[in-house]
Amino acid sequence: MSVNRQEYLDIISIVSHLARSDGDIADSEKKVLMTLFKAIGVTKEEQAAMKAKTSIGSLLEEIQSDEAKSALVDTLALVAGADGVFEDEERAFITKVMKRIGMEPSEHPYFQDGGDLDIKTVRANVKQILESLKSATA
Repeated sequence: MSVNRQEYLDIISIVSHLARSDGDIADSEKKVLMTLFKAIGVTKEEQAAMKAKTSIGSLLEEIQSDEAKSALVDTLALVAGADGVFEDEERAFITKVMKRIGMEPSEHPYFQDGGDLDIKTVRANVKQILESLKSATA
């Protein structure tokens, strides 16, 4: 099973909320978001539809497959680690999202005990994460 286009768009929307959660979107986070948009060629119409969806709860309801849930958490880790700092607001956001989709940070390889993001591991796997996302939506 793969991640369908709508799930991928919802993942990008959720990750965009994460990028804004600490009140500042770092240039490195913007770069990751742009890479995600370009990876599947998000159209202007899709961008407008994404902006209209503001409820994280409703976005999370659309993330159904295990593959999409895993892609969501990988992508959250990628954006949260992009600026090299795992802010408290990012931690709270990711923990909340993971609980809503039935996961615990301790169950994911990019998170250490206590829910801390292993930024070094995420950064070492950027290419792998992006390629995994591209292949999941192919």
